[in-house]
Amino acid sequence: MNPKITMIPNGPLKLESHSPILFKDGKQLDIQGTAYLCRCGLSKNKPFCDGEHAKSNFNSSSEIEEELLQEYPGEKITIHFNRSICSGASECVRGLPSVFKSDNSEDWIRPNENRAEHIVTTINKCPSGALSYSIADRLEIDGRDIAIISIVENGPYDVEGVEVSDKPTPTNASSSKMSLCRCGHSKNKPFCDYSHAEKGWKE
Repeated sequence: MNPKITMIPNGPLKLESHSPILFKDGKQLDIQGTAYLCRCGLSKNKPFCDGEHAKSNFNSSSEIEEELLQEYPGEKITIHFNRSICSGASECVRGLPSVFKSDNSEDWIRPNENRAEHIVTTINKCPSGALSYSIADRLEIDGRDIAIISIVENGPYDVEGVEVSDKPTPTNASSSKMSLCRCGHSKNKPFCDYSHAEKGWKE
């Protein structure tokens, strides 16, 4: 069986895997078979569920009416940004600060300030899949084949190469690379929307 995540309504993420794919602080956790991962943010046994979602009446529904989409056309490449699924990892800003600026939320991407191949490399490092690009009007979306789930300190689950059932499909987003909320505060569940940082959530 390939690794799979099933989202239990108003409850945890059910992870099924025959091999350990869960990582925390860069170390592999010896967890295989079935595990239930907390996504209400209240478990006292994080990253695992301990039933606190039921006590707190956790609601796993998305609260947004429409996605926050931005497009930045350049001479050789157009960059697409789906703010609704951005986890705030800042791989883009650190990786290519000439293109990705952190000081302006409306005009923060400058696609003409570096070579297209460097921009593509940086976009593909985005763990949430919030960034994608088009070249010659052809949309390119990054994907992952190797199953791995990284638990970000005080942040989301970064998921790669794992089948996730019953999830919506965000615009221009990868089907095999995403950041899933585990703080319980995201307005766009099951996806992380950077609410963990805005709310000061700590694990």
